[in-house]
Amino acid sequence: MPVPGLTVLVATLLCGLLGGCVSTGETASPDEASVERVATGKPTFLQQTYMTMDTRCRPVKRPTGVLTEPPRHGKVRMATRSAKAEYGPGEYQHCDGKLGPSLAFEYTSRPGYRGSDQFGVRVRYSDGEIRHAQFKVEIY
Repeated sequence: MPVPGLTVLVATLLCGLLGGCVSTGETASPDEASVERVATGKPTFLQQTYMTMDTRCRPVKRPTGVLTEPPRHGKVRMATRSAKAEYGPGEYQHCDGKLGPSLAFEYTSRPGYRGSDQFGVRVRYSDGEIRHAQFKVEIY
């Protein structure tokens, strides 16, 4: 069941062969272009996170991130947060729901701003895999 006022983020990715995983607060289809809602001026961790586990569901070094497109109406901070793995069908499905350290994004709008914002990131996994994601937020 979704958290009131929040939806899953636009960046949904498939997990890599070496256990790279996208974690969210809820599951979304890969084609779903969702926008996460955040309160104006309030630092908010977005639901989409990135993590890696090995085949025994043990955490592997957390991915790193680089902001490739900064938000126009706020700022983003990257941090480590505990999250549940969401691999879905495939070799790592048995790890679904396991907790591990993940790369998370905290968005804060300028005080008083209301409207849309977005930012882009590049995520690099310990095996060298690189993924790009676009995050969209609606500030109320």
